[in-house]
Amino acid sequence: MPKARDIMARAGVLLNDEEHVRWRLPELADWINEAVRAIILAKPSAHSESRIVQLAAGTLQALPTEGADTPLALVRLVRNVRSTEPPFDSGRIITPVARDTLDATEPYWHERGYTPFRKEVRHYVYDEANPLEFYVYPGNDGTGYVEMVLATCPPPLTAPSAPDDPEAWTADVGLPEPYSVPILDYVLFRAQSKDDDSGNAGRAMTHFQMFAQAIGLKIQVEGATSPNARR
Repeated sequence: MPKARDIMARAGVLLNDEEHVRWRLPELADWINEAVRAIILAKPSAHSESRIVQLAAGTLQALPTEGADTPLALVRLVRNVRSTEPPFDSGRIITPVARDTLDATEPYWHERGYTPFRKEVRHYVYDEANPLEFYVYPGNDGTGYVEMVLATCPPPLTAPSAPDDPEAWTADVGLPEPYSVPILDYVLFRAQSKDDDSGNAGRAMTHFQMFAQAIGLKIQVEGATSPNARR
């Protein structure tokens, strides 16, 4: 993964600020963090991982909050599992289903008295407008485990003990090397948007457009990676 200091050094060259006087290193770090979050929101596969998660009792489920990486959205539920240690003893595959379809065929599917809750999940319902929660069908009895793929955000860059020393920023930015270019464009966009003394609005917008083109428009990527895409 690219280091923060590498992107900061390239930004300093392109901004004619190699000593980082106009744009200080902690400020560049904040913009790198913003870029990473923007990329993951637009392209969840940029930083995704599989996790084995125990389900709560009922139909409504929440994404797990433990771990160093913060969950941002559900990419998909994969399968039921019967164990929590590799190779996980696979169970039934889980498929996405449209909420309207499930509501029409099973109008009481949230009610345990009408649709008994079970350990094994067959389908799930996901709404991109509520990315941290999803529903399972049938409702779980609280003993089920599933494998899920999550879009997560790595821990943000934090200032080292010597924040003005470029060599001290040795932490990874959190995304693999192909994303160093759009991250740099985003940093340049934010830097030149701030630099109103020389009227760099046009240059700032050019870098933002390059950033957007590199990662794709958010709405298009959401449609391609949504758990509902293959309904």
